[in-house]
Amino acid sequence: MDLEQHLDRLGALLDRERAAETERFAQVPFTERVRRGLALPDVEAIEESGLAGRSLVTYARPGGSELAGQQLGVGAIVRVMPKREAADDAPTGIVARRQRARIGIAFDESPPDWATEGRVAIELLPSSATYDRLAGAVRRMRDARRWHPVVRGEPQRFEARPREAPGIQHRLNEEQQAALEQAERANDLMLVHGPPGTGKTTVLVELIRRAAARGEKVLAAAPSNLAVDNLVERLVAAGIDAVRVGHPARVLPGVLEHTLDQKTQAHPQAQIAAELVDEALRLRADTRKRKQRRGPGRFSEARAREREARQLLAEARELEDRAELSVLEKAQVVLATLTGVESRALEGRRFAIAVVDEATQAVEPAAYLALLRADRAVLAGDHLQLPPTVLAPDAQELSLSLFERLAMAQPSAMVTLLEQHRMNEQIMRYPSDALYGGRLRAHPAVAHHAIDGSPLELIDTAGRGFEDETPQESDSKMNQGEAELVAAEVRKLLTRLPPRDIAVISPYDAQVQKLRQLLHEVEELEIDTVDGFQGREKEAVVVSLVRSNPAGELGFVADIRRINVALTRARKKLIVVGDSATIARHPFHEGLVKYAERAGAWRSAWDR
Repeated sequence: MDLEQHLDRLGALLDRERAAETERFAQVPFTERVRRGLALPDVEAIEESGLAGRSLVTYARPGGSELAGQQLGVGAIVRVMPKREAADDAPTGIVARRQRARIGIAFDESPPDWATEGRVAIELLPSSATYDRLAGAVRRMRDARRWHPVVRGEPQRFEARPREAPGIQHRLNEEQQAALEQAERANDLMLVHGPPGTGKTTVLVELIRRAAARGEKVLAAAPSNLAVDNLVERLVAAGIDAVRVGHPARVLPGVLEHTLDQKTQAHPQAQIAAELVDEALRLRADTRKRKQRRGPGRFSEARAREREARQLLAEARELEDRAELSVLEKAQVVLATLTGVESRALEGRRFAIAVVDEATQAVEPAAYLALLRADRAVLAGDHLQLPPTVLAPDAQELSLSLFERLAMAQPSAMVTLLEQHRMNEQIMRYPSDALYGGRLRAHPAVAHHAIDGSPLELIDTAGRGFEDETPQESDSKMNQGEAELVAAEVRKLLTRLPPRDIAVISPYDAQVQKLRQLLHEVEELEIDTVDGFQGREKEAVVVSLVRSNPAGELGFVADIRRINVALTRARKKLIVVGDSATIARHPFHEGLVKYAERAGAWRSAWDR
């Protein structure tokens, strides 16, 4: 591979993707943004609280009905605006919480009164920071000779023996042990391939624990905040001192105490800094009052107090930086999203090893951000599940992750985990045969666990007339008849399981919205898109495939990696609802229908 040409190509693809992201917002009327799920037109503040020193305001629709604006997910940058007129002081914040009927937004400073006292609109804002960081990674990789052989796909280098470390804490199976040992021998980079439920994160936690025990500084990263938070929880449970870098609005509540912000606030120097800030704010308030009085010298006194306030704030910032540095220096492991690695707090910081989970969901330049900070790296993921999300039709080459490219170029640098600890064997068997060469095996503890005598059911709606449709003002797909059938199946499951143990997933957001309407009264029941359920699991899962049409159009349902995720989230019970006359035109789905028939799992929707 010509490295320069490859990096030039990545840079050009990023430019196309940046342009596509900009196009989503450019000259698009507000009503159109609402239709695309990029804005909420009519909400009001119902609660105000705090979040790690920031203001947290929760908004809902009048009457408490379900929110649209599906693109306004946790971590999104948004702007709050008056409903009827423009405002120069429209505040920007980050979505911290998102429920069916509520959205919580964190503001660095308290928002203006109008933002919490009346009807407002909320819109998603484009952010160029991500693309700036990815483009910067491509530029820096040109000079990072240390990583050039890896990026070119040349053979990886391994030591003869693993690095020494204290004994293994977790009980690892044969492949997990092999992956750990190969990771410990790697001089450059190693890949851990983790099919669904095979415990790749268990391997990563043990790898990180051993590196920390040797006194090595570890960077742990992932493409999404949720994947990073999962790592934080696992590492803390293993007794490892972990510091999560990132905006508090973007982390799970249970992880908040481990964030850099929260740990820094508890540092003695930061507490002194907070007192200085309070004093500076008092001085500025006094300055404003003095300017309003009459009499000689009032302006000179005000200027003196303003200088004093600025000096106090400068001292406070210096103390906060020292406190932050102290927290990071003591941390065994620092965690961040891949783009979060470029945050100011980690500027210039290097690590002995970078561990990247869910690396197959990251575009290649995002993986560079971790590699450029470390001496060696371990990437973990599954290139047969969801790839990186790429918007631009002419930039789809970006969906080939560094993990997948290297797995093809240097398969000897990869260890595949084969024993899964999630699914009943009957649920596991078809994905294993169709995608993993039939090599997966179910651990005895899960092979036969079930809710009833039918761990797998495929409910075939062929002939029922449940045709898919495109709802008005939507680009997604919905199937009303299938949605009602799915809701009925869920209610049957609810007689056996609590709602928190059940999930309903679909490739289409419009179907998700319809199912939420039909099952709105069931609290703690998760209904989400396939993409939103990556890396998750439930005792029982109902999958709605939606597509049913004479033309045999499949859309997202033809994306087998997305369907692989859908079929592998259930532990004890999987119900798949779809029209075989449509879906079986694709070989993968044809195989699924035939497998269900052989396994005695096929059911006709006419009999439900």
